[in-house]
Amino acid sequence: MPSGTHTIADLQANRYQSAAEFGVSTIQAVLEADLAAYNRVQMEIDADLVATTTDRQRIYGASADGEMYEADEYDRGVAVKTAGGTTVGFPLKKFTKAVGWTRDYMLMATPADIAEAMLNVQAMEYRARRREIQRAIFGGANSTFRDRFVAPQVDLAVKAFVNADAAAIPSGPNGETFTAASHTHYDFLDSASPTAAALTSLIEDVVEHGHGGAVKLNINRAAETAVRALTGFTAYTDPRLVLGTQANQPAQRLDLSRLDNRAIGIFGAAEVWVRSWVPAGYVFAYDASGDAKPLVRRAHPVAALNGLRIAARLEDYPLYADQMESYFGYSVWTRTNGAVLFYGGGAGAYVAPTIS
Repeated sequence: MPSGTHTIADLQANRYQSAAEFGVSTIQAVLEADLAAYNRVQMEIDADLVATTTDRQRIYGASADGEMYEADEYDRGVAVKTAGGTTVGFPLKKFTKAVGWTRDYMLMATPADIAEAMLNVQAMEYRARRREIQRAIFGGANSTFRDRFVAPQVDLAVKAFVNADAAAIPSGPNGETFTAASHTHYDFLDSASPTAAALTSLIEDVVEHGHGGAVKLNINRAAETAVRALTGFTAYTDPRLVLGTQANQPAQRLDLSRLDNRAIGIFGAAEVWVRSWVPAGYVFAYDASGDAKPLVRRAHPVAALNGLRIAARLEDYPLYADQMESYFGYSVWTRTNGAVLFYGGGAGAYVAPTIS
């Protein structure tokens, strides 16, 4: 059996002996190390958008009701009444993929076969996470989720961003109040491309609630040319250019390594990002600063079940497994820290995208 430290790349390179000959215990150690690294990356990759919790639900607070009035020494004020807040639930879902790593399979498969299988499942889990984030952001409607994996089973009230559902909305930073039955963060625009006025309004939807530390305006790559042409947009410069001494040059340079996941410039109070996870015809704005994250990633309360893992049938033989599993769920938490624009010719209302 090989000795020393091995990586997933070493397994991928070994295509000429069976997993049993290479050493199942060695393969197990390599896969566990790679899974641990993968899971750490998943926790960090969307840290400015998502907070992690094991809570199944919380109360999304509302501001105190009423006003203060001038009085004399005999007056007694009216007691402060609160709006009570809204229950916001966080779903926990189980995702699985069969791998069929039986004893017989270990006699036939190479270490490369096993490594490729696990990397493929990692890619599938990443796509599943991205779909759940998209559904949480762009869905636009409240829903009920039966929480089946934690006792006792209860129905959770899963919320979208503020969507005119009459639920209480906290006051703004300057005491602004909002009409809960009509105030919405799901806007629409009858236009083939986003306009400067629509993007300014979308940013204002977030900032007026006190979320203004680091606003990000996220667009699909198909909208990049149109957004770059808007009045008020300042592009990040190509790092291959030598800049002169002229004023108003952005300090940040354009990232050339990813065309579908990079900051491209500044518009108003926001930094503009091209994102692979934003559907065509949509724009999403949120504030990436502070602890009031737009979304929550719910984790399993049993720590050993968190992250992508090999679901072994026998503890003594951890690599003899039928499938890999992952528990997670994404949903809206800070209902005011997120606003979505749907645009398209003939748009007369917000329409959620089809996400598959």
